[in-house]
Amino acid sequence: MRYTRMGPVGWVGQIDHVRVYLSDADGEIGRAQAALAAGVTASLARLRDAASSHLDLFVDRAKACGSAQEPWWLDDVEFRDHAGQEAGEETVCYALPFSLHGDEGGLWTVGMRASADGHRPFRFERRQG
Repeated sequence: MRYTRMGPVGWVGQIDHVRVYLSDADGEIGRAQAALAAGVTASLARLRDAASSHLDLFVDRAKACGSAQEPWWLDDVEFRDHAGQEAGEETVCYALPFSLHGDEGGLWTVGMRASADGHRPFRFERRQG
């Protein structure tokens, strides 16, 4: 994947409609994030399904947007400013933000942890804006 500089603090790439955001590492793409991004984008459909299934454990889509059958729409993948990672921890976290048609201005984000034993959702949040 090719990345383009996005201001002084990051880089952006794109796979289909999904943008991928990486942090800046002293004027260059962070190699660790780029390597993880390559693995994530290679299995994006599987990871998207895992994250949306995680949301379905907590969110009633019929109440959120008016349709229980409305699919979760993956907006982008964010490797920058990932919350949930402790100093010295051997896992890397990233975020998968989703939207639902009919839930205007709602953004549902699943935090994912990448470790040696796989990628797993560990939190979600909703923002309105």
